[in-house]
Amino acid sequence: MTNMKIVYYLFLIVACVSCTVSEGSLRNAQTEKLYANLKIMVDSGKTMFGQANPTTITYLDKLNHSDLSSGDCKDITGHNPAFHESDFMWYRDTSFMKRDIEALRRAKDRGAVIGYCWHIGGMKTNEFYAKDHKTGGMSADSALVRAIVSSADRASNEALNWLLTKLDSLVIPVMKSLDIPMTFRPWHEMNGEWFWWGRDCCTPEEYKALYRLTVDYIRASGVRNVIFVWSPDKSLPMEYYPGDDYVDVLGMDVYEPGIMEYSSYDKILPALADMIRYAEEHDKLAALTECGCRKSDEGAWRYPDEYPLFWGDNVLNKILCNPSTSKLAWVMSWYGADWRGDRSNDAYIPYRDWQRPNSDIATEDFIRFVSSDKIITEDEALNLYD
Repeated sequence: MTNMKIVYYLFLIVACVSCTVSEGSLRNAQTEKLYANLKIMVDSGKTMFGQANPTTITYLDKLNHSDLSSGDCKDITGHNPAFHESDFMWYRDTSFMKRDIEALRRAKDRGAVIGYCWHIGGMKTNEFYAKDHKTGGMSADSALVRAIVSSADRASNEALNWLLTKLDSLVIPVMKSLDIPMTFRPWHEMNGEWFWWGRDCCTPEEYKALYRLTVDYIRASGVRNVIFVWSPDKSLPMEYYPGDDYVDVLGMDVYEPGIMEYSSYDKILPALADMIRYAEEHDKLAALTECGCRKSDEGAWRYPDEYPLFWGDNVLNKILCNPSTSKLAWVMSWYGADWRGDRSNDAYIPYRDWQRPNSDIATEDFIRFVSSDKIITEDEALNLYD
């Protein structure tokens, strides 16, 4: 599909949903206030610590955690993260959805900033991966992005109708029901090859059309409480950037910073600096939208066994104390969960009764990290809404 056709189809899609939103009405007053206060926070040298599902998914309880006021981070440090990000993927489980929405509502009342990402399963496979893990070939949804943006006629374009129905039936109702400021981070890590919206499945132009369509449709529904986040993987591929009219926060997902060749400091520090510089010049925010230290492909534990000082050394000292990379609104850890019941899954932060080599050292380091003057926790974030 040519660039001109994509632009033409987007125009038709936007027109058909009557998306005539003026620049001054993209966010309601409370959301605008939060966005402005986050900029003030960043300029003051502070960064929120965040975690995915910090009070609804814990390492030992997995999805069964019932204390919506606490989780692994608070168990260890005495503080919840200031930024809580959930995932619409989990809402296939309606009981978890109800509990998670309540947890986010309570977190906001305690001072936290809340948000969502979306590991959306494809139309044919209901999986978000680009490859079929059984055959090793591309999945049946590997051409889904191209199909979605190929035509603006919802009645005849099955793929477009599928996506808009997902937005109509899940995403938009949750946003409107919560009706509190939140971030939304759709279509992330697009420059990687692993998702059906990634580089092996669509061109940058097709990806941008998908992202813009999603934002336009949400705005056209009347949603005004969302701050939109764009987050590539380990670099700043501006050929995938949807544009300043569609992005409020530029993010980057970086695992194993300073440890692996693919995320060496020689690579990620300049990329983070470029992202922050662009955000400042274009009146945006920047964030480290996913971070952690995973096991090796062979199953060797890097954290805490080999790198127990990961959060203090690799994140705080090397990134947040570096003047060129420090202006980040949040740094978010992924969730850890003992899915197999044998404690063999990654733990991104310490948890109760952690039993790994160097886990005591890692726990002390994480407490120091969260207690740093650079870090904002939930109980320190209430003024972000004032």
